[in-house]
Amino acid sequence: MQIARTECGVREAFCIDPYSFLKEKVEKEGLFDYEIASLLDVNSAWIGKLRKALGLNNSKKFLRRFERKYGKGAVRRFKEIIEKRENGLSDVARYFGFTREYARHAYKKIYGRPYTLHYQKKLTERKRYREHQRLVKSKRMKSLVDIQEKLASCGAKTQIVKRGRSYVMEVNGKKVAVKVSKKPIKVNGKLYYHFTNVGCKMSDSDIFVCICASKNKRFHFVIPNDAMPKSTLSIKDPDDSGPGKYLKYLEAWNLIAATC
Repeated sequence: MQIARTECGVREAFCIDPYSFLKEKVEKEGLFDYEIASLLDVNSAWIGKLRKALGLNNSKKFLRRFERKYGKGAVRRFKEIIEKRENGLSDVARYFGFTREYARHAYKKIYGRPYTLHYQKKLTERKRYREHQRLVKSKRMKSLVDIQEKLASCGAKTQIVKRGRSYVMEVNGKKVAVKVSKKPIKVNGKLYYHFTNVGCKMSDSDIFVCICASKNKRFHFVIPNDAMPKSTLSIKDPDDSGPGKYLKYLEAWNLIAATC
């Protein structure tokens, strides 16, 4: 009797079938059972039973209750805190003044998935960040990181891989070796940057990035493996007049990433 009366009332008042009516009020508007019951002049407990029977879940109900208790914008603030790489459940709990376990419960209600998945992803991000920071702070690796950031800004997929005691950069599937020369030598009135022991890297690398650096200068020569000498590489200072064998490779980043 109550079902028939409710169905009739819904159709007359809202010109919609009961299921669609409840679905809209529950899932889209996020109304509580007692709010829906007041619209239909029926018992809220009965609305709850009907909602469950129809398989309708009021996911927004928790969000509304959470904001009522902790203030407007509380859900947004919860997300801002928990999504920071260095933060966890304890940080959220401390901010709102509830327990860590309730923070875990709230996370699942807000995101619709357990915190464990988010935590595992965050651990991976923290590990990558620590490794990146360690590389940035290392003078030996600074050039490698600078090049990685340069290529990443062009949209290239780059990563620095540790192999034994050394590091190798991989860019779009290519192995890139980085060599640095900081003390140019004058030969016949011209400045040359010398790179030694390049041969030992040739079998492991597809491309060489040779950095010519002095106090006020910094040039990058991007040279393919097949254009490299077998032992010592000598690059003439680009600022010196006259032709240079490797001048065409100056800042030739497109050899590594076409988008650069």
